[in-house]
Amino acid sequence: MSIGTRHVSWSWPRVRRASVTTLIVFTAMCSGVYAVGNAQHRSDGLTTEQQVHAAPLNNLSTVFMLVSLGCAIALIWRHRWPVWVGFAVSALTIALPLDGLTPLFALYAVVVGVTGRWMWASVVLASVAEIVSVWRDGGGTRATSWWRTLFGMSDRAGFPWWLVLLVSALAVGVTCGLAVLVRSRRALRSSRAKETRTKTQLHQLGEEVARQAERERIAREVHDVLGHRLSLLAIHAGALEVASPDNSAIARSAALVREGAQSSMQDLRSLLSVLRQPGDADVAAAVPGLRDLSSLIDECLAAGTPVASSIFVDQSVALDQRVGHSAYRITQELLTNARRHAPGRPVRLQVDARPEAGVEVSTVNASPHPHDRRINPGNGLTGLHERVQQAGGQSWVWVDDDGNFRTLVRLPWVWNGGQSDE
Repeated sequence: MSIGTRHVSWSWPRVRRASVTTLIVFTAMCSGVYAVGNAQHRSDGLTTEQQVHAAPLNNLSTVFMLVSLGCAIALIWRHRWPVWVGFAVSALTIALPLDGLTPLFALYAVVVGVTGRWMWASVVLASVAEIVSVWRDGGGTRATSWWRTLFGMSDRAGFPWWLVLLVSALAVGVTCGLAVLVRSRRALRSSRAKETRTKTQLHQLGEEVARQAERERIAREVHDVLGHRLSLLAIHAGALEVASPDNSAIARSAALVREGAQSSMQDLRSLLSVLRQPGDADVAAAVPGLRDLSSLIDECLAAGTPVASSIFVDQSVALDQRVGHSAYRITQELLTNARRHAPGRPVRLQVDARPEAGVEVSTVNASPHPHDRRINPGNGLTGLHERVQQAGGQSWVWVDDDGNFRTLVRLPWVWNGGQSDE
């Protein structure tokens, strides 16, 4: 067992419950011993304190005292088996000259934790036990009766029946009232905790609805603006391809533009599906990942950018799709950035993805200003750094001594269940 587990096991509520149980059992033991002794003294007809202190316990009273101690010890399990403990203690109190305090402790546990007919049966049985106990105790003298001593009644005066009922009703009523109060407070705390959880869930649901509404709005804007322009671009590129049958270079470039526009339309539809239904498994399957890097390199080669690539992806274990998608988009942005700032220059791409090292993407291309070591990040590099940070990785951009523009991105390996290997 760890240290933290010990700390939880011996927390203050547990110590408090153990202390209360110990006090209750000890009190019931003392009360039971006193009641059994008074019962023997009444049976022997003792009337003075000197006689009571001098009289030894007989064998039968010793047995009754052991039974009384057993009833007190049974209170340890009063919350685990409240009905059975209550029934047993009350029945023994009715049959034997035991004290009426132990049934009250058992009745308290029943009312706190049990409802329905079993609770009412326990209340009735405990009330009978209390009446019998008070009536039995009131039949002696002041030297052998706790209730006569409490009310200051003389030995010759009879103990009135109405006082027996009044004392019993008061004891049972106070016990049940305290138990109902504790049960009500527990129910109130439970209700407040449930209300808090409900409010939290409603707040989270409201945030999710707001985010979904924002995603819908963004999806509509993107579809209306980019979808229209990409459609026009594909139409014009197709027209240019048809109109230039004699110039193969222009026709080939127009075909590349048309295919790029059509691919962009497919990517746009996938992105719109992600915005509108982010948790859909079919949508997630359509998102590009590391397996699509070869197609990305072919597109760059077709666009006239020489790419020397080295790609290693460990496919023996499953990589989380979000990390794979981030790595794909980062590689796409790096190649696009190289093509934009150093058109026609060769690009060296290296991708290494394995569980023990994570996902590492690096590129090297000629810098447009080889003697200027300063880095002025534009929207592309800024967006790249933000995407890397969201994936929990690191990124570096610098110009080396040979005037080459270098980038290095490292992403943590995350298993398909969402658990990082770091």
